[in-house]
Amino acid sequence: MDFTTSSRDVLAAGGAQLPPAPARTPSRAAPAPQCVGCGARQRCLPAGLSEHEARCLHAVTIGRRRVRKGQALYREGERFLFLYAVRFGTFKSTAMLNSGSDQVTGFHLPGDVMGFDATVSNRHPTTATALEDAEACALPYSQLTDACAEERSLRMQMLRLAGAELVRDQRLLALIAHTHSEQRVAAFLLSLSQRMRERGFSPSDFLLRMTRAEIGSYLGTTLETVSRSLSAFARRGFITVRRRQIHLADLDALRAEFETDLP
Repeated sequence: MDFTTSSRDVLAAGGAQLPPAPARTPSRAAPAPQCVGCGARQRCLPAGLSEHEARCLHAVTIGRRRVRKGQALYREGERFLFLYAVRFGTFKSTAMLNSGSDQVTGFHLPGDVMGFDATVSNRHPTTATALEDAEACALPYSQLTDACAEERSLRMQMLRLAGAELVRDQRLLALIAHTHSEQRVAAFLLSLSQRMRERGFSPSDFLLRMTRAEIGSYLGTTLETVSRSLSAFARRGFITVRRRQIHLADLDALRAEFETDLP
């Protein structure tokens, strides 16, 4: 992943905001200064950058993409031109297995930047699908590398975001390898709670935008196992469940019960 070499590619973004455009031609180009008013700013590229350091983003043409629930922002195998920053809504990443079924590889919340995994082959190895009506900012990768060459702080921020994604992947692999199913589900709830807190949302009351089958796919288990685990947590008073609405009634107890054994 090279964040220092300037690219000679010239990319453009344009078109109407609705309906959603193909991934390689994101809609509604907008200047980077609009990041100032974005609610996801504190978890996205400008996070931690001073006003002076963030000026290098002014040369980056940002295209906004609105996608409705169930629509793909980009698809596996498509040419890699953009990183995508989630502005609002929730996305899942999936990869197709040899059997033809989809494996969930990640869930993305506001402020998350998607697409780093495409820097290896210049093709997206996963499909990003909206789990609710959502919007993402399309960031031309060639322009970002140019900006990173000019500003060290932005370059370091890009590396931090990519590194955080690697840490999440490694933790998931360790989780699947060394824990039983209930621990995996508990770890998922605790992780989601923390991510909600970091974004200014309630860490104890939230809606699961993903299905239990999707959670199971992500955790390497089944829909039935996820449902049984949630029911077991409810019986023990850790949580209350009303369809997809989750209330962590005793977050500390859930953490004390499972977190000591988590990798």
